[in-house]
Amino acid sequence: MTTRAPRYDIPNAAPEPLRLVQTFVNTVNLERSDDWLVRWFDEHGLPEPSAQELARARVVREAIRELLYANNRQPVEGDPKAVLNSAADAASFSLDFAAEALVPRAAGVDGIVGRVLAVAFGAMSEGTWQRLKACRNHHCRWAFYDYSKNRSASWCSMQLCGNRRKIRAYRERHSRA
Repeated sequence: MTTRAPRYDIPNAAPEPLRLVQTFVNTVNLERSDDWLVRWFDEHGLPEPSAQELARARVVREAIRELLYANNRQPVEGDPKAVLNSAADAASFSLDFAAEALVPRAAGVDGIVGRVLAVAFGAMSEGTWQRLKACRNHHCRWAFYDYSKNRSASWCSMQLCGNRRKIRAYRERHSRA
């Protein structure tokens, strides 16, 4: 039986190139502990990474998730920017004036993680970064793109996480009555 490839960008897929960041962050389902990072690397043309490379990539993934959680007006744990600065050093960035881009010179995992960081940095500079968020449900924290006019979306899906929160709030209100 073949398993269907995970959809890292649903619901609310981010526009390109920011979708690369979204799909990288969504390589783990925190509620079920499914981790598709090795598959994601394979889909991006990388051979299977070593255990150390995977561990480093997971740390970077969670640091980015913390910044996305902060984009949803939630408290940040740890120092994600220090983690990302360290990953940027490992990516050995250079400027490509012909392509007008920040380009990682590192190969392998550090190179693809560097591409993710370059896209995130570009989105921060362009002002689209604040629309990429992590779901407010702390157990979910799935990355989604906020398409609302006032940038107020809080949940990856109103049908799932938003509805769960509404039901929980309703039960709390009525249990006190």
